[in-house]
Amino acid sequence: MHRITSLATLSLTLFLASCDEQPASTAMLDDAFVRPALDQLSESAAIARKARVSEISYVLNIDLVSLEDAYQGSVTTRFDLTDRDQALQIDFSGGSVDSVIVNGETLQPDYNGFFVSLPETALQEGTNEVTIAYSHPYGQDGTGLHRFVDPQDGKTYLYTYLWPYYSNRLFPNFDQPNLKATYELTVRAANDWQVVSSTIEDSVVDDGETRIWHFPQSEKFSSYIFSLHAGPYKIWEDMAGSVPIRLMARQSLADYVAVQEWMEYTKSGLEHYQDYFDIPYPFAKYDQLIVPDFLIGAMENVAAVTFSESYVDRGASNRFNSQRRAGTILHEMAHMWFGDLVTMNWWNGLWLNESFATLMSSIAVSEATEFDDLWHDFYLSENLTAIAADNAVSTHPIEMPVVSTNDFFNVFDDITYDKGASVLNQLSHYIGRENFRVGVSNYLKKYSWENTELADFMGSLSQQSGIDLNPWAQHWMYQAGVNTIEARFSCDANGITSFAILQTMPDSHPTLRDQRVQLGLFSSDSNGAIELDAAIPIEIFGAETQVPAAIGLACPDLALPNYEGWGYLEVSLDNVSMNSVINNGALAKIDDPLMRSMIWTALFDAPSKEQMENSTLLETLISSLPLEMNDRIIRQVMAELVSNLNSLERLGGEFSMELAQYGLLAERQLWELVSAGATDDSQSLSTLNLRLSRYIGLARSAEALANLRGLLDDSIEIEGFDLGQNQRWNIIQRFSARDYVDARSLLAAELERDPSDAGRRAAIAAEAALPDLEIKRQWADRILDTENPLPLSNLRAAMGSLFPTGQEDLQLNLLPKLTENLGDLAANRDNYFQQSYGRDLFSGICSEQGLQILSDAISNRDAIGATLYRFISENEQSAANCLAARN
Repeated sequence: MHRITSLATLSLTLFLASCDEQPASTAMLDDAFVRPALDQLSESAAIARKARVSEISYVLNIDLVSLEDAYQGSVTTRFDLTDRDQALQIDFSGGSVDSVIVNGETLQPDYNGFFVSLPETALQEGTNEVTIAYSHPYGQDGTGLHRFVDPQDGKTYLYTYLWPYYSNRLFPNFDQPNLKATYELTVRAANDWQVVSSTIEDSVVDDGETRIWHFPQSEKFSSYIFSLHAGPYKIWEDMAGSVPIRLMARQSLADYVAVQEWMEYTKSGLEHYQDYFDIPYPFAKYDQLIVPDFLIGAMENVAAVTFSESYVDRGASNRFNSQRRAGTILHEMAHMWFGDLVTMNWWNGLWLNESFATLMSSIAVSEATEFDDLWHDFYLSENLTAIAADNAVSTHPIEMPVVSTNDFFNVFDDITYDKGASVLNQLSHYIGRENFRVGVSNYLKKYSWENTELADFMGSLSQQSGIDLNPWAQHWMYQAGVNTIEARFSCDANGITSFAILQTMPDSHPTLRDQRVQLGLFSSDSNGAIELDAAIPIEIFGAETQVPAAIGLACPDLALPNYEGWGYLEVSLDNVSMNSVINNGALAKIDDPLMRSMIWTALFDAPSKEQMENSTLLETLISSLPLEMNDRIIRQVMAELVSNLNSLERLGGEFSMELAQYGLLAERQLWELVSAGATDDSQSLSTLNLRLSRYIGLARSAEALANLRGLLDDSIEIEGFDLGQNQRWNIIQRFSARDYVDARSLLAAELERDPSDAGRRAAIAAEAALPDLEIKRQWADRILDTENPLPLSNLRAAMGSLFPTGQEDLQLNLLPKLTENLGDLAANRDNYFQQSYGRDLFSGICSEQGLQILSDAISNRDAIGATLYRFISENEQSAANCLAARN
């Protein structure tokens, strides 16, 4: 294998010259495949290339110094080729190609902006060597090699984000997950920079004002999890057993990083996973970098994981934030085994990677950290998020074809992460937790360093459990939708005489599923407290499942047919149970927080099922505020309260009176709790922060806005509490959205107080939220500008705040402008931009005119592309539901 032997004399010249019944793929392969010139890779093209190419290695030389707005380098790719029947493409998007050498022959580059074509006449059967010298602009949208200049100190930071099809924005390569390769890397960088990649550097050579870093050949893995990060990062170092670990962040953010907490979760996670999988950590080191402008929460680059700066608190932290950090740290760490060591064959397998990591992180957090109520969080975060996605018009089966990398964004969603994790959790109960663990371990051992299909995973679990899982997979993996169950029982003086679990299915997804759940039966004591009488494990089959084990037991006051949340389903409470939990404050007397959350969820759905008036639900929500002490449930209840009141505001008309009555009642109840202050107890402070955040989101009246102004200027003080910077910006943004009298001057003053990158984005959000048509039109122009686009992080801040609740007239005014050229936008803007555009700019509509504009906008699905169609169609569904509620 070629290696650079003399780094001290390396020059710029060297840089530039040198399941069985369901097939995973539906792609058809022609004998002579012709690849279209598009910034994407189809499954057909990937299959064709995989059939020809193997044994790949890359030797990269990258210069981060010589150019200002771009970098340059060369890559030598060695690979085996089965035939020379037709040309071969190497992916490379958006760069410039200076030279191409194929097997020693210099060729005129055949480059169309998306890939380099190598003519069949220059190729040979067996081993080939291709060297491409190139340059590429730094990314401004968070993809490829992204560059960020810190506005606070002027320092420059680089990092890569290559998932799913962006490694070809870093260097020319075969950018598909089943063409695993080794990587050797040399980097020229500024002499005060740290450079990080997948392996530990084996030499760093001073070269005047620069340094040359060399990283030895790596293990074999997919291109999307390769990485290159560079800059004057602050570094913290430690050891996790024999594994060196490092944490990095930009210098201006370093004081806010919870370093000790981060390191503790990392150490406990590595120990946990090595025990759980029964496989040592597969790489030589473990780095974690907290980076700016990051598009998603985190990314599992091999041994060099990147995290969004949203995981750093610039104010007081709390239990939620700490647990959120722990969950994401452990999610990405799980990928080192499941995703990096063993990788899906194609992007239809994305769901298994992400679902598994989500479930594994929940298990790890519950077993390896201080958070012992993680399954309560799993229910609230994964189960309920997945159910909401399954009820959306955009729902889809967990396992589905991905025609191209462009269609990847239709499966990168809450079904992929949350429903998948919920279903895997259900599967672990179905076959037994230990069978699940051992089956996973066997799968990882058998397929280490390889690519797999769903059938490989299910086969390992079937073999371990002795259960044929094909019928289970057919219902759960290949059919969309969520089922609803309800208890139906009768009693006499001696107890229960009949008991059944009824299962229903939506008309749009008519599938009844088998799953294992627990039935909880409860009675009320003399004080009204709800107590568990019996917990009965049952397997649900079909439309009606009899429960003979319940016959003869005491007649329950409450029957909960998914006790402890084993199943993935919705629960409809029977009338007896509904009356029991809403009368006499019984709900607050249930000790089990998870059970309280599940009952609250059923209550939230009661008005739509005509089991309860919405006014009764609002009264129940507001009256619970001083009674509930569990932070998770406080957040759940207040989120529903804010959402309900926002819906009333959108509905308008006759609903305005209900909004005025219950909105003011909620504001005053919550302010009484907030203004009471906090003790020194961290839980009390966390609860206060949570309540204040929701109070800001509720504030509509002059009274409530005046209270927020008092907090901002310190004329109102709360005992034991200091207003953090994030909360200050939340207040400023609320002032903008509600057209508070001093909103503009307060915004300017706050930006002067906080000129950081986060402060600038918060100011953008606040300005965009102002109810001023001219300001909104200016932001619409900036959002649509493709000639001189702003960084995507800034555009996302604006799009997320442009049309807050109460500004639909302004939104309607701009909808024609925002929908007139969706086809061009789909063709010219990245999918991450399209996600924010389709999701944020068309939300909250509740008018016939707005609904018609959305319907017209998505009438030609092919013209606007899959991503825009998906998110705008979800907003069309929400608009139609809102109008139905009004009528």
